[in-house]
Amino acid sequence: MTSGGRHREVGGLVSALMPALADTAGVWLGWSGAERDPGLRVRIDEADTTITRAQFDYPPTWRQRFYAGFCNQSLWPLLHGFPGRVRYVDDEWACYLEANHAYARMVGEVGGAGASVWVQDFQLFLVARELRRAGHRGRVGFYLHVPFPPLDVFETLPWAADLLAGLLDYDVIGVQTQRWADNLMTSISGILGRDAAAKARERIRVIPVGIDPDRIAADAATETPDELALGDRKLILGVDRLDYSKGIPERLEAFARFLERYPEWRNRVSFVQVSVPTRSDVPEYGELRSRVEALVGRINGAHGEQDWVPVRYLYRSYDQATLARLYRHAAVGFVTPLRDGMNLVAREYVAAQKPDDPGVLVLSKFAGAAERMTDAVLTNPYHVDGVAADLDAALRMPLPERIARNGALRSSVWHDTAASWAKAFLAALKGEL
Repeated sequence: MTSGGRHREVGGLVSALMPALADTAGVWLGWSGAERDPGLRVRIDEADTTITRAQFDYPPTWRQRFYAGFCNQSLWPLLHGFPGRVRYVDDEWACYLEANHAYARMVGEVGGAGASVWVQDFQLFLVARELRRAGHRGRVGFYLHVPFPPLDVFETLPWAADLLAGLLDYDVIGVQTQRWADNLMTSISGILGRDAAAKARERIRVIPVGIDPDRIAADAATETPDELALGDRKLILGVDRLDYSKGIPERLEAFARFLERYPEWRNRVSFVQVSVPTRSDVPEYGELRSRVEALVGRINGAHGEQDWVPVRYLYRSYDQATLARLYRHAAVGFVTPLRDGMNLVAREYVAAQKPDDPGVLVLSKFAGAAERMTDAVLTNPYHVDGVAADLDAALRMPLPERIARNGALRSSVWHDTAASWAKAFLAALKGEL
């Protein structure tokens, strides 16, 4: 298995993979997060009964050109459907090609030419092509954790044809939802033609990522004091990495509108937004942090009272057990990304609830999770008044309806787990699915 990015603290790749790999022997190869000269030397960092971890350092300039550059300022906004945020730089594309070649070479070093390889995410679209060029004989699979955009967005990439052609060198291509699969098929057909589309149809599988719900439920049940000192106030909780795709400014604007339109909730709710630091070396993320903090200050200044702060903004990481307890205390899980491949926070929130007195999940219809979690209160994060109304409805929802919705959502969360995701993908990679 190979992964192009660093660990993510909330949701995302690592949260899905670690429980899924608990019973799977193999090697996990990935970037260490460091740059050194010359770099690209594999070292085995840890071995146990299940998985061996292999890491390597990037050469100087790769963090900026490959990771912060092409991956996070070209592909990330493109794949999430934000063409206005995209930039295309020839030198960064050249580094992307170099990096994918290097990953493939190191996969060969640690696995050999006959190994089965599972490649994770958009940083490594071209690893299979490079492996095939080096004579790799084993099966190679790819999983895209992020969305795939419509054709008219994706074809703005100058190297769209190269990327899609390289993608088709994988034996299996996994995506989160049918919508992303349809977008990918349309782009392959429109850019590479019908023969390529027929080839892609044989390879693409919709296999949604999940969590370990039993672990979340157990962590959530741990009895602790009221860490947030909420008293009788209802908790509205947002938990995200600090990324523009998560819609945190839009969520704050919607909460402010909620307080304006439904003043009876003033001093009766507390909105806690946990924002986990990420990609601090990308300038847009520093600007986003400043914008969010300014909004928090504006809302608290306009609506707060001597004994009530409407928004508590926590810019830090928390361990999974702490988050699970916060989820359980929350009357509303406020999960409103502008676009998301899946969003595991939505699943974690549901798993943490008390079945006999659950909270309500308010979920963006543009999160991949919405495709199967239809019993959430689905909302449009671009519509401020609509989100405010949905938040009010969630807080007023009677207990029988909350129980019924949560029961249906729990069925989905316990069906699509991290373990079932890994099992299904590995079966497809072996040609069994």
